Amino acid sequence: MEREQAFYKSDLEAVSFWEKLKGQKNEKNAVIEINNLLSEKPIMEVNAEDIQAIMDKYELNLYTGFDDGSMRELYKKYLRFCFDDNHLDAEEIIKLKHLKRLLGLTDKAVEIANHQICQEVYERELDAALQDNRLDEKELHFLKQLQNELQLPQSWVDSIYLHKAQSIVIRFIKGAIQDERLSPDEEEELQALISNLEIEPQLDTATQAELAKYRLFWQIENDKLPSIYVPIKLKSEEYCYFLTDVHACEEKKSEKEDNGNSIRSLRVKLSKSNYWHPEQQENFAAEDPLWKNFSVGKAYITNQRIILREKEQEKSIKLNVIKNFIVYSNGLMLIREKQKRVFLQTDMNTEVFTMILGRVLRDL
Repeated sequence: MEREQAFYKSDLEAVSFWEKLKGQKNEKNAVIEINNLLSEKPIMEVNAEDIQAIMDKYELNLYTGFDDGSMRELYKKYLRFCFDDNHLDAEEIIKLKHLKRLLGLTDKAVEIANHQICQEVYERELDAALQDNRLDEKELHFLKQLQNELQLPQSWVDSIYLHKAQSIVIRFIKGAIQDERLSPDEEEELQALISNLEIEPQLDTATQAELAKYRLFWQIENDKLPSIYVPIKLKSEEYCYFLTDVHACEEKKSEKEDNGNSIRSLRVKLSKSNYWHPEQQENFAAEDPLWKNFSVGKAYITNQRIILREKEQEKSIKLNVIKNFIVYSNGLMLIREKQKRVFLQTDMNTEVFTMILGRVLRDL
């Protein structure tokens, strides 16, 4: 008595109008009828005559009429069922050999099916063992025994483990940086995960860059900002935190409307921790007749001001007059108290520039 059924009855596919008109029969139904036959009778009670009757009905040849591998898929379905307990007993082997003959399968087709199902079985058990993101001694011993029983090569086992472990690491990383931060606690947890899995993760350049960026984001918002040396004169108790190339433009005429850009709106923005995202996805083009060049050179963010330096000329924007800013994909617009707006085109450094500016404004 079998533990449970391997095959379940399915409905035949409808014959189309054109197939009826041409007297054609749907060959897929031949496979479905064989499946249904195997669902109705124990494997050993099905004989070659039963299969041939279905072949005759559909005018098919068992050995040449199923190039799509559908007979092999029926064999795999039963083999998968037999391997439900990760083991083939003597009775199951006899039934599989009988099914091979019934389905007209070659030794090569069965070898391919066996190899595929053995890999499926090992992967299934490996996935189960890795649910806690580690393998203990008991699990390692079980997997080694299973590998030997399934006769899987060590090179394939090593490859599939590396793939699974790598996927676990990548999944953790994606979850950790979902908030666009990588905290020291998350990094410590990541290193513990890598140690538990005993792998050297292979992270592509883009992933490594994301980790570095979001590690920096966390530091900017939560840690002490490190000051940097700059070759310009700073005021007493003034420290520089960031330097980048910039093209600054100033509007020729101030906007009459306030547009709700109050000091309160800036504080709300800074508290949300997402102020570096572009509010306007398109690039901002500061062109005449509304805008004029203000400075082309370097921009320095200090704890007191933004310094714009073009050759030997220097202009400053005090932090305490900035009442809001709008982030574009290529820079940010500074809205100043009772002064004309300034657009700072920073291109590649827009995110970091905006975050550091937000941090120093928050700390004022």
